[in-house]
Amino acid sequence: MRNVIRHNKPPSLCRNATRWRKELLAALSSTKQDCELINRRFNRYKKKDIRIALEDMYDGLCCYCEAKIAPVAFGDIEHRRPKKLQPKYTFDWDNLHLACSVCNTCKKTKWDDKNPILDSVQDIISDHLSYGGTGEIRLALTSRGETTIEHACLNRQGLIEARTEIAREVRLLVNVLQCDLEDSVAKKLRVELKIKASGKYGSLVSWLLDVNFIHGYVHSAS
Repeated sequence: MRNVIRHNKPPSLCRNATRWRKELLAALSSTKQDCELINRRFNRYKKKDIRIALEDMYDGLCCYCEAKIAPVAFGDIEHRRPKKLQPKYTFDWDNLHLACSVCNTCKKTKWDDKNPILDSVQDIISDHLSYGGTGEIRLALTSRGETTIEHACLNRQGLIEARTEIAREVRLLVNVLQCDLEDSVAKKLRVELKIKASGKYGSLVSWLLDVNFIHGYVHSAS
């Protein structure tokens, strides 16, 4: 999990969010519950412009595990505050994120009022989460970090294996970069590491670069 900057609210939310929220809450409070109507009103956030905005905001990566979502899956529009528990936030742009189906399924309707799951826009992720050992395991620095790891299952076996592989690749590049290289070769390696730090599992790549005292050196690459 890493920080991103939230994009402007999509047009469909600008036009409709207030009305959608009012109509959803009205359907939920009705004495004659119409499940089909409620489901239709819950699902109004599934708009193309909302998905595109979130995909752009997260560069197609899961907001929790940082795995690449496309092209093998569409990914889910994630409600950080679960919509079934807190329906008034269903169409709140600040509550919408992009998640892979595995993280979203792990999280479901979990919510901890005292120590809520981290928000990759509003919280400083590095204050709450780091990596343990050689980087394969997510490490909680705070209670909210613990909630995030637990609710999104951030130390599930598949993720540990994927992080192990990316860590191996990065360490190999770092070891080569620390040798006496021609400037052109060193520059190429720095650019490659910089790209990795902005891609899938990028927070792990950045952590590994910090551990090896070359993060600033790599990110100065042009």
